[in-house]
Amino acid sequence: MQNNTDLGLPLEKMMIQWCEEGADIARRHHRRTGKLAFKYASEAVTEADGEIETLLRQRIATAFPSDWIVGEEFGGPEATEIPKGQRVWQIDPIDGTLNFALGLPNYCISLALLQGDKVLAACIVQPPTGDVFTALLGKGARLNGAPMSISTERDLKDAVVCLSLKKKGQVMQSPELLHALCSAPLRLRRCGAVALEMAWVAAGFCDLMVASFKGEIHPWDIAAGLLLIQEAGGDTVDFQGQPYVMSAPEMMVGSPRVARQMAGLFPSGL
Repeated sequence: MQNNTDLGLPLEKMMIQWCEEGADIARRHHRRTGKLAFKYASEAVTEADGEIETLLRQRIATAFPSDWIVGEEFGGPEATEIPKGQRVWQIDPIDGTLNFALGLPNYCISLALLQGDKVLAACIVQPPTGDVFTALLGKGARLNGAPMSISTERDLKDAVVCLSLKKKGQVMQSPELLHALCSAPLRLRRCGAVALEMAWVAAGFCDLMVASFKGEIHPWDIAAGLLLIQEAGGDTVDFQGQPYVMSAPEMMVGSPRVARQMAGLFPSGL
C-alpha cells in the first residue's frame, strides 16, 4: 500500500498530465460523438468516456500498483469492500457527458485520490477551455498553477448559485423546497456537470453550488470538487448547514457566509 509520503507536487504533476491526456481524447471526439446513447435509461454515454477511463486506469496502475480504482464507466469495489487505510482513486472520465455529446463546452474530467473519507488529491480539467483545477490536502488549491480561493464578498442576495438538481431528488420533488430556492433573490445557473460547477465555485467564479440527488451522490462525481472547495477556503455542508457526509444526496458547497444564509431558507427537519 502506498503511503502519504507520495503526496506532493510530483503527484499533482502526474495527475495533471494524465487528465490532460484524457482531455486530448475528449477534444478529438468533441462534436464527433456519433449517435447519442444512454445507460441506465437516462445517463448519456459516449465512446470517449470509456477511452478516457481506460487511459486513467492504466496510468494509475503503472504508477501506483497497490492503489485501488473506482470509475463511473467500469465500476470497482463498493465502499464496504475497501479495507481501512486503502488508497482509492475515483474517476469520472467525462462529467457532463450529455453536454459533451451535444457539443456543448460545459464538461470536465475529474480525478481524485481518497483514503477512507479523506480526499488526498484532486484534479479537474475542462478540455474546451484548458482550465486545470488542482488541490492537495493541506497544501491549497490552484487554477492553472496559481492559488485560487472561493468568493468572500457577497451575501446571499447578491450570490451566483449553481444548481445541480436531479428530477427525483428532494428539491425537485418538494414544491416547498423548490419555491424556497427559486423565489430567493439569487442569480441561478445550471451547468449540467456537478464536478465542474464545484471547481468554478472553488475558483470564485460562482459563490455556491446546491446539489440534490436521489439516493446518493457518487464519490467519482464530487470527491475532487470537495477537496478543491476545502482547500480554497469553502464550506461543504448539508441543507441544515451541518458538515457534509460523503455520498449524502443533499449538499451545498462554497462561501461559508452564503451557505449559512442559504441553509436558513430551507425548512428544518429535512
